[in-house]
Amino acid sequence: MRRNPTILGLVAALAIGLVALPVLAATADVDIRDGAYLPPSLTVEGNTTVTWTNYDEVSHTVTSTGGLFDSGPIEQNETFDYTFADTGTYPYGCTLNASTQRTPMQGVVIVVPEGMMVDGEETATPTEEPENATLADLIAGNENLTSFADAVGGAGLTETVLATGGPYTVFAPDDAAFEALGNETRAGLSNDTETLDTLLMHHVVGGNYTLEDLMAEVNATGNETVLETLTGDNLSVVAADGTLTVGNATIVASDITADNGVVHIIDTVLVPPGLVLPENVTPAGNETADANVTITSPEEGASIAAGNVTVSVNVTNFTLVEPTGQANAPGEGHLHYYLDAPVPTNASAPAIPETGGYVVSANTSYTWENVTAGEHNLSVQLVNNDHTPLIPLMFETVNATVDGNATPEATPEERVIP
Repeated sequence: MRRNPTILGLVAALAIGLVALPVLAATADVDIRDGAYLPPSLTVEGNTTVTWTNYDEVSHTVTSTGGLFDSGPIEQNETFDYTFADTGTYPYGCTLNASTQRTPMQGVVIVVPEGMMVDGEETATPTEEPENATLADLIAGNENLTSFADAVGGAGLTETVLATGGPYTVFAPDDAAFEALGNETRAGLSNDTETLDTLLMHHVVGGNYTLEDLMAEVNATGNETVLETLTGDNLSVVAADGTLTVGNATIVASDITADNGVVHIIDTVLVPPGLVLPENVTPAGNETADANVTITSPEEGASIAAGNVTVSVNVTNFTLVEPTGQANAPGEGHLHYYLDAPVPTNASAPAIPETGGYVVSANTSYTWENVTAGEHNLSVQLVNNDHTPLIPLMFETVNATVDGNATPEATPEERVIP
């Protein structure tokens, strides 16, 4: 058959042109508008360059949770690029608005292997069916993980990660573990999505580790191995008497599988180093869960003669020691007595009120001298050896009426920490 030389020439030219074309790098864009990343969750293939553009008049940053990348301040109409070479999940946020915006700016980039088909929030290979039962689905349907499921749904970012990324291994605290945090902490976390997301993602590690896999990892290194969580922190996995512990938690149920990973149920909520839980944080080793203090005298609403007023208390499950500045120790500390003073609740600062009477004591009674006539509130609080409030907060206040006209004489030592 006779071939047209003109057509052959065009084909040859096209072939040469195709060979000479450069390989186009994968790119993706995230807009920063109205104090938010749009989209907040982005799924890309490996070796994709993501570009963030700030359209707000104020500066923002793009700072990864694990410290992998940090844009520094991005001004209006400026951009920041980062190329994601490795698969994984990369949560990030803005450090400039963390203390001024009630809802912190948060985003996540989920990187899947090159060649996978990415369409919105669904990821599948050409030979695989789309995922049907994700980790998020599995957790939401487990009757022992209702508190964890509620937290995941409330956090938003973690739910997106567990629904669209993977494979992951999730160490999910059971309902009793969340109950042990206390009502104040759980309520505080529900209103602080940034802290909640950080807490939850500390329970997630990359990879699919069954109980057998974890045992193999531990045995290969003696009796302990270390896994890195999505927050960039480490979890120690230790085997003892055939039982696996993760951090300070014990695995109580294992190998609950989803399409994008596996769940192991644990009996304690894991807290990453340096994370401050709302209303329930104190340095490690200072918690006394069952400690309590009550005022036995005077009673609420009592009428008292003017002059000296003695406050007597009952302390349980807590050892009172002399307040001489010794290091914190679990289950010990002293008392702060207050007269007409707001009870301090800042866990990171000494419990010294700005106004009112205040005294430090290791005794279960204290006498306020020359109390004036009128209505007064009398309070007592358990504190650590460094004078910070015991967490969970342990204090009681009673209101009493003093009759007469005595004049109080506050002594200087009443407001001095030894």
